[in-house]
Amino acid sequence: MTDRQLRNTRRTFLASSAVGALAGIATTGSAGETVATRPNPDFTIHCSTVTVDDWDTTYWARVVFRDGSYVRVGQAGPDEFGAPGRVVDTVTFYGSNDEELTVSNDSTDCDPEDRAVTFTDSRVTVRGSEFVDIEKPPDNVISKLDLHFVDGTTQNVYQYDGPPKSVADVYRGTGEHDGKVIEAFDVDYNLNDTRHYIRNPAADKHLLGKEDCQDRCIEVMGATEGAVDYEFTVDGPIRAVSLSDRRNASPGGNDAITDNGDGTWTATGRTGNPGYGDTYAVEGQVQSFTQTGGSGDYVLRECEWRILEDTSPSTDLLAVVATESGDVDYEFIVDGTARGIPNVGDRRSAAGNDQVTDNGDGTVTVDGFTGNEGYGDTYAVTGDVTDFQRTAGDADFRIEYNGHELTPTELVNQQ
Repeated sequence: MTDRQLRNTRRTFLASSAVGALAGIATTGSAGETVATRPNPDFTIHCSTVTVDDWDTTYWARVVFRDGSYVRVGQAGPDEFGAPGRVVDTVTFYGSNDEELTVSNDSTDCDPEDRAVTFTDSRVTVRGSEFVDIEKPPDNVISKLDLHFVDGTTQNVYQYDGPPKSVADVYRGTGEHDGKVIEAFDVDYNLNDTRHYIRNPAADKHLLGKEDCQDRCIEVMGATEGAVDYEFTVDGPIRAVSLSDRRNASPGGNDAITDNGDGTWTATGRTGNPGYGDTYAVEGQVQSFTQTGGSGDYVLRECEWRILEDTSPSTDLLAVVATESGDVDYEFIVDGTARGIPNVGDRRSAAGNDQVTDNGDGTVTVDGFTGNEGYGDTYAVTGDVTDFQRTAGDADFRIEYNGHELTPTELVNQQ
């Protein structure tokens, strides 16, 4: 018996101790007819998936994840099924006569890797890699796509009637469901009776300070150095919201909210500098927005990153990424501004060994250090990169500019 068979045997025993040993056999009634078939598959639970070595055509399976999502596959399902980025809680195999075997995932420490389905306040992004149970994204096999919202309503966003559709897409509520917080993404497709019900694990938190899902959360964010004084009016109530130390409105401080007595409300405030902003929940549409003072640029956006107004210059993302073991020291000059981005993951964030210096002539110089395959530094750049040099180290590297790979020469010459 192999190690995996021993592990599977242990899981089968633990899961079935209350109902007796579950062999893959049928029991018979008084007349000799088959009355039940208990599943006994050869399978392995991984962190976010389940693999099956020997499917029996008489049973099907469902895997439930710790965030409440689940995936169901039909009889004689695929060799592997699951949901990337979500940790398996239990897997249940069902026999032909409703007999079942449920096994728990005993692992408390595993890496489910990146999620293929991600949520914002009212939008879900679905990548084809979610569907590990088929070889390619399911074109022309989708039966239906539904969005479930936290207020208990559901909207069908796709029903198969041609032409073919891939699930690698972005979905949000429309019409009466516009702006509602999504509870779950639900897709059925015509392949072994498969269903993926992927829950937003932080649906309540994604209310982002709102009292109900009819509120919209907006914020005034600084985009450049300098203060931004502002005033805006909404056709409905406004409330201050605190999302973090850098993203919050402070009525009684330098922000104020006024009920105009005619159904409209007005907020006035001051913010400024990149990464800092004032956040509000509003129940109506923004009728007007005015910058009343300050020299800084700003972005007015919904908290799910849908930009409503932007006065700032175009900002580009530039990353320097090592492609092998070793060191990469580098320097580049921007005719404009640059700032390190510290929150794009452990491998790609700018850190304390990276420095931006204002040259006093409208340009900045960035000095940085990175190394080892897949590790790098990411910057938000406003303006043209006029020079890029390696200053030390011998590891190969690549430059990613707005998602496109460029050589140092191509980077400098693209202006």
